[in-house]
Amino acid sequence: MILRRLLTVLLAIAAAGSLNGCGFKDIDKRFFVVAMAVDPADNPDKLYKVTVKLAIPSPSERFGSNDYTIVSEETDSIAEAVRVIKSEVDKELDLGHMKAIVIGQKLVEQGNMNKLMDWFIRRRDIQNIAWIAAGNPSGKAVLDLRPHTERLPSNMLFMSFGQFGTETAYIVSEYLFDFHRRLKERGLDPLLPIIEVRDNQQVSINRSIILDKERQRIVLQALDNKVVNSFYQGIGKYDIRVDLNDGFFIIAAENCKGTFTLNTRNGKAVIHLYVRVNGIVEESTVPLSKEKLSMYERAAEQQVNKRVLSLFYKLQQAKVDPIGFGLRYRARHTGNPDQVWRDWLRLYPEAEFKVQSKVKLMSTGQIE
Repeated sequence: MILRRLLTVLLAIAAAGSLNGCGFKDIDKRFFVVAMAVDPADNPDKLYKVTVKLAIPSPSERFGSNDYTIVSEETDSIAEAVRVIKSEVDKELDLGHMKAIVIGQKLVEQGNMNKLMDWFIRRRDIQNIAWIAAGNPSGKAVLDLRPHTERLPSNMLFMSFGQFGTETAYIVSEYLFDFHRRLKERGLDPLLPIIEVRDNQQVSINRSIILDKERQRIVLQALDNKVVNSFYQGIGKYDIRVDLNDGFFIIAAENCKGTFTLNTRNGKAVIHLYVRVNGIVEESTVPLSKEKLSMYERAAEQQVNKRVLSLFYKLQQAKVDPIGFGLRYRARHTGNPDQVWRDWLRLYPEAEFKVQSKVKLMSTGQIE
Protein backbone atom coordinates (compact mmCIF):
# COMPACT_ATOMS: atom_id res chain seq x y z
CA MET A 1 0.00 0.00 0.00
CA ILE A 2 2.81 2.37 0.95
CA LEU A 3 4.72 1.42 -2.19
CA ARG A 4 1.65 2.16 -4.34
CA ARG A 5 1.25 5.61 -2.76
CA LEU A 6 4.94 6.34 -3.28
CA LEU A 7 4.69 5.42 -6.97
CA THR A 8 1.63 7.66 -7.34
CA VAL A 9 3.52 10.62 -5.83
CA LEU A 10 6.55 10.02 -8.07
CA LEU A 11 4.35 9.88 -11.17
CA ALA A 12 2.65 13.15 -10.18
CA ILE A 13 6.03 14.82 -9.72
CA ALA A 14 7.24 13.53 -13.09
CA ALA A 15 4.08 14.80 -14.80
CA ALA A 16 4.46 18.23 -13.20
CA GLY A 17 8.09 18.36 -14.29
CA SER A 18 7.18 17.58 -17.89
CA LEU A 19 4.63 20.43 -17.92
CA ASN A 20 7.31 22.89 -16.87
CA GLY A 21 9.67 21.74 -19.63
CA CYS A 22 10.32 23.23 -23.05
CA GLY A 23 7.16 21.69 -24.52
CA PHE A 24 4.83 24.15 -22.76
CA LYS A 25 4.83 27.95 -22.80
CA ASP A 26 2.51 30.30 -20.98
CA ILE A 27 0.36 32.54 -23.15
CA ASP A 28 2.37 35.63 -22.18
CA LYS A 29 5.50 33.95 -23.55
CA ARG A 30 4.02 33.33 -27.04
CA PHE A 31 3.65 35.33 -30.23
CA PHE A 32 0.55 34.29 -32.17
CA VAL A 33 1.19 34.18 -35.93
CA VAL A 34 -2.06 35.23 -37.62
CA ALA A 35 -0.79 35.26 -41.21
CA MET A 36 2.28 34.33 -43.24
CA ALA A 37 3.56 35.49 -46.63
CA VAL A 38 6.13 33.96 -48.97
CA ASP A 39 7.74 36.06 -51.71
CA PRO A 40 10.79 35.73 -53.97
CA ALA A 41 13.94 36.74 -52.09
CA ASP A 42 15.56 40.08 -52.87
CA ASN A 43 18.94 38.38 -52.43
CA PRO A 44 19.68 36.42 -55.65
CA ASP A 45 21.47 33.76 -53.58
CA LYS A 46 18.30 32.94 -51.64
CA LEU A 47 14.96 31.43 -52.72
CA TYR A 48 12.29 32.79 -50.40
CA LYS A 49 11.46 35.84 -48.37
CA VAL A 50 9.25 34.61 -45.53
CA THR A 51 7.20 37.14 -43.55
CA VAL A 52 5.15 36.46 -40.43
CA LYS A 53 2.51 38.76 -38.93
CA LEU A 54 2.55 38.63 -35.14
CA ALA A 55 -0.50 39.86 -33.27
CA ILE A 56 0.06 42.14 -30.28
CA PRO A 57 -2.66 41.61 -27.65
CA SER A 58 -4.88 44.59 -26.87
CA PRO A 59 -6.75 45.15 -23.57
CA SER A 60 -9.95 45.95 -25.50
CA GLU A 61 -11.36 44.97 -28.89
CA ARG A 62 -12.25 48.10 -30.84
CA PHE A 63 -11.85 49.61 -34.30
CA GLY A 64 -8.18 50.36 -34.92
CA SER A 65 -6.95 47.97 -32.20
CA ASN A 66 -5.19 45.78 -34.79
CA ASP A 67 -1.68 46.14 -33.39
CA TYR A 68 0.89 43.78 -34.87
CA THR A 69 4.52 43.46 -35.82
CA ILE A 70 6.05 42.14 -39.05
CA VAL A 71 9.23 40.05 -39.19
CA SER A 72 10.85 38.86 -42.45
CA GLU A 73 13.77 36.59 -43.27
CA GLU A 74 15.35 35.42 -46.54
CA THR A 75 16.51 31.80 -46.76
CA ASP A 76 16.39 28.77 -49.06
CA SER A 77 13.57 27.08 -47.12
CA ILE A 78 10.52 28.13 -45.15
CA ALA A 79 11.45 25.92 -42.19
CA GLU A 80 14.85 27.60 -41.89
CA ALA A 81 13.28 31.06 -42.18
CA VAL A 82 10.86 30.39 -39.33
CA ARG A 83 13.66 29.23 -37.05
CA VAL A 84 15.79 32.25 -37.88
CA ILE A 85 12.81 34.51 -37.14
CA LYS A 86 12.54 32.85 -33.71
CA SER A 87 16.00 34.21 -32.94
CA GLU A 88 14.79 37.75 -33.70
CA VAL A 89 11.84 37.83 -31.28
CA ASP A 90 11.58 37.33 -27.53
CA LYS A 91 8.65 34.91 -27.50
CA GLU A 92 7.84 31.48 -28.93
CA LEU A 93 6.03 31.51 -32.29
CA ASP A 94 2.60 29.86 -32.11
CA LEU A 95 1.31 28.84 -35.57
CA GLY A 96 -1.93 27.28 -34.37
CA HIS A 97 -3.91 30.48 -35.00
CA MET A 98 -2.52 31.21 -38.47
CA LYS A 99 -5.55 31.56 -40.76
CA ALA A 100 -4.10 33.20 -43.88
CA ILE A 101 -1.25 32.26 -46.23
CA VAL A 102 -0.36 34.78 -48.94
CA ILE A 103 1.96 33.76 -51.78
CA GLY A 104 3.49 36.63 -53.75
CA GLN A 105 2.12 36.67 -57.30
CA LYS A 106 5.65 36.84 -58.70
CA LEU A 107 6.43 33.57 -56.91
CA VAL A 108 3.27 31.98 -58.34
CA GLU A 109 4.40 33.01 -61.83
CA GLN A 110 7.77 31.30 -61.24
CA GLY A 111 6.04 27.99 -60.50
CA ASN A 112 7.14 24.98 -58.43
CA MET A 113 4.11 25.33 -56.16
CA ASN A 114 4.27 21.71 -54.95
CA LYS A 115 7.67 22.32 -53.40
CA LEU A 116 6.46 25.56 -51.84
CA MET A 117 3.39 23.94 -50.23
CA ASP A 118 5.31 21.02 -48.70
CA TRP A 119 6.15 22.80 -45.43
CA PHE A 120 2.60 24.08 -44.85
CA ILE A 121 1.09 20.61 -45.31
CA ARG A 122 3.65 18.73 -43.20
CA ARG A 123 3.46 21.02 -40.16
CA ARG A 124 0.94 19.52 -37.73
CA ASP A 125 0.24 22.86 -36.01
CA ILE A 126 -0.93 24.69 -39.16
CA GLN A 127 -4.67 24.62 -39.82
CA ASN A 128 -5.63 22.96 -43.09
CA ILE A 129 -8.63 25.30 -43.20
CA ALA A 130 -6.36 28.35 -43.44
CA TRP A 131 -7.16 30.62 -46.39
CA ILE A 132 -4.59 30.78 -49.18
CA ALA A 133 -4.26 33.53 -51.77
CA ALA A 134 -1.83 35.34 -54.07
CA GLY A 135 -0.61 38.81 -53.13
CA ASN A 136 0.01 41.72 -55.48
CA PRO A 137 2.46 43.48 -55.50
CA SER A 138 3.74 41.08 -52.83
CA GLY A 139 2.59 38.91 -49.98
CA LYS A 140 4.41 41.11 -47.47
CA ALA A 141 2.51 44.19 -48.73
CA VAL A 142 -0.77 42.37 -48.03
CA LEU A 143 0.30 41.43 -44.50
CA ASP A 144 1.38 45.00 -43.77
CA LEU A 145 -2.12 46.39 -44.36
CA ARG A 146 -3.42 48.52 -41.51
CA PRO A 147 -7.09 49.37 -42.18
CA HIS A 148 -8.75 51.49 -39.49
CA THR A 149 -11.86 49.29 -39.54
CA GLU A 150 -10.04 46.18 -38.30
CA ARG A 151 -10.54 45.05 -34.73
CA LEU A 152 -8.00 42.21 -34.97
CA PRO A 153 -4.86 41.85 -37.16
CA SER A 154 -5.72 40.44 -40.64
CA ASN A 155 -9.38 40.10 -39.65
CA MET A 156 -10.32 41.84 -42.90
CA LEU A 157 -8.96 38.86 -44.88
CA PHE A 158 -10.71 36.32 -42.67
CA MET A 159 -14.08 38.04 -43.01
CA SER A 160 -13.73 38.55 -46.78
CA PHE A 161 -12.81 34.95 -47.61
CA GLY A 162 -15.19 33.43 -45.08
CA GLN A 163 -18.10 35.57 -46.32
CA PHE A 164 -18.73 36.46 -42.66
CA GLY A 165 -18.70 40.17 -43.44
CA THR A 166 -19.07 40.99 -47.11
CA GLU A 167 -21.03 38.57 -49.29
CA THR A 168 -20.09 38.73 -52.95
CA ALA A 169 -19.63 36.35 -55.87
CA TYR A 170 -16.56 38.29 -57.01
CA ILE A 171 -14.38 36.76 -54.28
CA VAL A 172 -13.14 33.20 -54.84
CA SER A 173 -12.14 31.65 -51.50
CA GLU A 174 -9.67 28.79 -51.28
CA TYR A 175 -8.65 26.59 -48.34
CA LEU A 176 -5.14 25.22 -47.86
CA PHE A 177 -6.36 21.58 -47.89
CA ASP A 178 -8.32 22.06 -51.13
CA PHE A 179 -5.45 23.87 -52.82
CA HIS A 180 -3.09 21.03 -51.93
CA ARG A 181 -5.61 18.47 -53.23
CA ARG A 182 -5.87 20.36 -56.51
CA LEU A 183 -2.09 20.38 -56.85
CA LYS A 184 -2.07 16.57 -56.67
CA GLU A 185 -5.38 15.48 -58.23
CA ARG A 186 -5.39 14.86 -61.97
CA GLY A 187 -8.38 16.50 -63.62
CA LEU A 188 -8.82 19.34 -61.11
CA ASP A 189 -6.53 22.37 -61.38
CA PRO A 190 -5.65 24.82 -58.57
CA LEU A 191 -6.98 28.36 -58.30
CA LEU A 192 -5.92 31.27 -56.11
CA PRO A 193 -7.71 34.55 -55.39
CA ILE A 194 -5.58 37.65 -55.92
CA ILE A 195 -5.35 40.23 -53.12
CA GLU A 196 -4.35 43.54 -54.70
CA VAL A 197 -3.15 46.30 -52.40
CA ARG A 198 -4.49 49.72 -53.42
CA ASP A 199 -3.13 51.69 -50.46
CA ASN A 200 -2.29 51.01 -46.84
CA GLN A 201 -5.96 50.69 -45.92
CA GLN A 202 -7.76 49.12 -48.88
CA VAL A 203 -7.53 46.00 -51.03
CA SER A 204 -9.32 44.57 -54.04
CA ILE A 205 -10.13 40.83 -54.18
CA ASN A 206 -12.04 40.30 -57.43
CA ARG A 207 -9.56 38.47 -59.66
CA SER A 208 -8.09 34.97 -59.48
CA ILE A 209 -5.27 32.86 -60.88
CA ILE A 210 -5.69 29.42 -62.45
CA LEU A 211 -2.58 27.21 -62.32
CA ASP A 212 -1.54 24.09 -64.20
CA LYS A 213 -0.36 22.28 -61.03
CA GLU A 214 2.86 24.28 -60.94
CA ARG A 215 2.59 27.84 -62.25
CA GLN A 216 0.18 30.54 -63.32
CA ARG A 217 -1.59 29.88 -66.63
CA ILE A 218 -4.39 32.46 -66.77
CA VAL A 219 -5.74 35.36 -64.71
CA LEU A 220 -9.51 35.60 -64.50
CA GLN A 221 -11.07 39.05 -64.34
CA ALA A 222 -13.97 40.06 -62.10
CA LEU A 223 -16.78 38.99 -64.46
CA ASP A 224 -15.19 35.57 -64.99
CA ASN A 225 -14.81 35.14 -61.22
CA LYS A 226 -18.57 35.35 -60.85
CA VAL A 227 -19.12 32.51 -63.31
CA VAL A 228 -16.46 30.31 -61.67
CA ASN A 229 -18.06 30.92 -58.27
CA SER A 230 -21.47 29.77 -59.51
CA PHE A 231 -19.93 26.35 -60.29
CA TYR A 232 -17.31 26.30 -57.52
CA GLN A 233 -18.99 27.72 -54.41
CA GLY A 234 -22.57 28.40 -55.49
CA ILE A 235 -22.56 31.87 -53.94
CA GLY A 236 -25.55 34.13 -54.56
CA LYS A 237 -25.33 37.92 -54.46
CA TYR A 238 -24.71 37.77 -58.17
CA ASP A 239 -25.40 40.61 -60.60
CA ILE A 240 -26.21 40.11 -64.28
CA ARG A 241 -26.36 42.89 -66.85
CA VAL A 242 -28.94 42.30 -69.60
CA ASP A 243 -28.75 44.49 -72.70
CA LEU A 244 -31.93 45.51 -74.49
CA ASN A 245 -32.44 47.41 -77.73
CA ASP A 246 -32.88 50.76 -76.01
CA GLY A 247 -30.92 50.24 -72.76
CA PHE A 248 -30.16 47.61 -70.13
CA PHE A 249 -31.22 46.33 -66.72
CA ILE A 250 -29.39 44.64 -63.85
CA ILE A 251 -30.56 41.45 -62.15
CA ALA A 252 -29.67 40.94 -58.48
CA ALA A 253 -29.53 37.15 -58.14
CA GLU A 254 -30.30 35.77 -54.69
CA ASN A 255 -29.40 32.28 -55.87
CA CYS A 256 -27.07 31.21 -58.68
CA LYS A 257 -25.97 27.60 -59.06
CA GLY A 258 -24.06 25.89 -61.84
CA THR A 259 -23.82 22.15 -62.53
CA PHE A 260 -22.58 20.05 -65.44
CA THR A 261 -22.77 16.65 -67.08
CA LEU A 262 -20.15 15.05 -69.29
CA ASN A 263 -20.76 12.59 -72.13
CA THR A 264 -18.53 11.05 -74.76
CA ARG A 265 -19.93 10.27 -78.19
CA ASN A 266 -18.06 9.03 -81.23
CA GLY A 267 -14.71 9.79 -79.61
CA LYS A 268 -15.70 13.35 -78.68
CA ALA A 269 -16.48 14.89 -75.28
CA VAL A 270 -19.64 16.97 -74.87
CA ILE A 271 -19.96 19.00 -71.65
CA HIS A 272 -23.46 20.27 -70.80
CA LEU A 273 -23.45 23.26 -68.43
CA TYR A 274 -26.60 24.09 -66.47
CA VAL A 275 -27.07 27.42 -64.71
CA ARG A 276 -30.03 28.29 -62.48
CA VAL A 277 -30.62 31.92 -61.46
CA ASN A 278 -33.35 33.38 -59.20
CA GLY A 279 -33.51 37.10 -58.60
CA ILE A 280 -35.15 40.47 -59.08
CA VAL A 281 -34.45 43.52 -61.23
CA GLU A 282 -32.30 45.88 -59.20
CA GLU A 283 -31.65 48.66 -61.72
CA SER A 284 -32.87 49.61 -65.17
CA THR A 285 -32.24 52.38 -67.69
CA VAL A 286 -35.60 51.75 -69.39
CA PRO A 287 -39.16 51.29 -68.07
CA LEU A 288 -40.05 47.65 -67.38
CA SER A 289 -43.39 45.89 -67.27
CA LYS A 290 -44.34 42.95 -65.04
CA GLU A 291 -46.34 41.52 -67.94
CA LYS A 292 -43.08 41.10 -69.89
CA LEU A 293 -41.11 39.22 -67.21
CA SER A 294 -40.86 36.11 -69.38
CA MET A 295 -39.33 38.16 -72.21
CA TYR A 296 -36.79 39.66 -69.82
CA GLU A 297 -35.96 36.18 -68.54
CA ARG A 298 -35.24 34.93 -72.07
CA ALA A 299 -32.99 37.93 -72.71
CA ALA A 300 -31.14 37.27 -69.45
CA GLU A 301 -30.66 33.60 -70.35
CA GLN A 302 -29.01 34.59 -73.62
CA GLN A 303 -26.59 36.86 -71.74
CA VAL A 304 -25.78 34.11 -69.22
CA ASN A 305 -25.18 31.54 -71.98
CA LYS A 306 -22.83 33.92 -73.78
CA ARG A 307 -20.82 34.70 -70.64
CA VAL A 308 -20.52 31.06 -69.53
CA LEU A 309 -19.44 29.83 -72.98
CA SER A 310 -16.86 32.60 -73.26
CA LEU A 311 -15.27 31.65 -69.94
CA PHE A 312 -15.09 27.89 -70.50
CA TYR A 313 -13.65 28.14 -73.99
CA LYS A 314 -11.07 30.52 -72.51
CA LEU A 315 -10.17 27.92 -69.86
CA GLN A 316 -10.04 25.21 -72.51
CA GLN A 317 -7.65 27.26 -74.61
CA ALA A 318 -5.41 27.81 -71.58
CA LYS A 319 -5.45 24.01 -70.94
CA VAL A 320 -6.70 24.34 -67.36
CA ASP A 321 -9.68 22.77 -65.62
CA PRO A 322 -10.59 24.33 -62.23
CA ILE A 323 -14.15 22.92 -62.24
CA GLY A 324 -13.14 19.24 -62.44
CA PHE A 325 -14.32 17.96 -65.84
CA GLY A 326 -11.29 15.68 -66.00
CA LEU A 327 -11.95 14.36 -62.51
CA ARG A 328 -15.53 13.51 -63.49
CA TYR A 329 -14.27 11.71 -66.61
CA ARG A 330 -11.78 9.66 -64.57
CA ALA A 331 -14.51 8.71 -62.08
CA ARG A 332 -16.83 7.46 -64.84
CA HIS A 333 -14.29 5.42 -66.83
CA THR A 334 -12.63 2.22 -65.67
CA GLY A 335 -9.45 0.62 -66.88
CA ASN A 336 -5.82 1.59 -66.62
CA PRO A 337 -5.76 4.96 -64.77
CA ASP A 338 -2.87 6.30 -66.82
CA GLN A 339 -4.59 5.37 -70.08
CA VAL A 340 -7.87 6.96 -68.94
CA TRP A 341 -5.98 10.16 -68.13
CA ARG A 342 -4.26 10.17 -71.51
CA ASP A 343 -7.64 9.72 -73.17
CA TRP A 344 -8.98 12.77 -71.35
CA LEU A 345 -5.94 14.86 -72.30
CA ARG A 346 -6.76 14.02 -75.91
CA LEU A 347 -10.48 14.78 -75.53
CA TYR A 348 -10.44 18.01 -73.52
CA PRO A 349 -8.84 20.34 -76.13
CA GLU A 350 -11.61 19.42 -78.60
CA ALA A 351 -14.49 19.15 -76.12
CA GLU A 352 -17.74 20.87 -77.02
CA PHE A 353 -19.56 23.02 -74.46
CA LYS A 354 -23.32 23.44 -74.44
CA VAL A 355 -25.05 25.80 -72.00
CA GLN A 356 -28.62 25.70 -70.77
CA SER A 357 -29.56 28.46 -68.35
CA LYS A 358 -32.81 29.08 -66.51
CA VAL A 359 -33.47 32.58 -65.16
CA LYS A 360 -36.44 33.21 -62.87
CA LEU A 361 -37.33 36.85 -62.14
CA MET A 362 -39.47 37.34 -59.08
CA SER A 363 -40.31 40.97 -59.82
CA THR A 364 -39.08 44.19 -61.42
CA GLY A 365 -38.33 45.68 -58.01
CA GLN A 366 -40.52 48.17 -56.17
CA ILE A 367 -41.23 50.14 -59.36
CA GLU A 368 -41.83 49.32 -63.03
